Amino acid sequence: MIYENIDRILWLGIIAYWIITWQGNKKTVQSANPRGRLIGFLFFIVFAYALYHADGWLKTRLLPDNDTMHLLGTVCTASGIAFAIWARVTLGRNWSANPTIKEGHELITQGPYRFVRHPIYTGLLLAMFGTFFLQNGLLRDLLFCLFIVFGLRTKSLIEEKFMFQTFPQSYPDYCRRTKAIIPYIW
Repeated sequence: MIYENIDRILWLGIIAYWIITWQGNKKTVQSANPRGRLIGFLFFIVFAYALYHADGWLKTRLLPDNDTMHLLGTVCTASGIAFAIWARVTLGRNWSANPTIKEGHELITQGPYRFVRHPIYTGLLLAMFGTFFLQNGLLRDLLFCLFIVFGLRTKSLIEEKFMFQTFPQSYPDYCRRTKAIIPYIW
């Protein structure tokens, strides 16, 4: 129970941080299609609802229910959230919840951006899989995690299109030396 409470506090903490730091970003010059984001969000809601109200084989437990898994989950969640916040702080006023180009946009390659091009997504995915470990790893939760991986990768490709357009000289080189989401792998 203590691990689950820590997990909730960690997730509430990052949500609170995101809300507090929402204001003060640079003015948006270019943004992704809002209709596409709405369709993606609605699909996400329907998929999540269907998964979490399903019975039967989707509730198959994939991981053992023990303190080792709970501790591993808590460490992954805390590490992932810390990494995502570090990335958000490093990105500064260039940050947006949606794929955008800001006025005076800068290509950030320091801090966690030295390791991956999308460290906020890396951190959120690590935290999400940490929660998966903590919650005893049901099959439906794994499917949900994989769905989020797909969604964040799709969103990252839209962001990368903007980056290639905005930084045609430096962004291709950055892509060659830095992986997208998992350091040295992907």
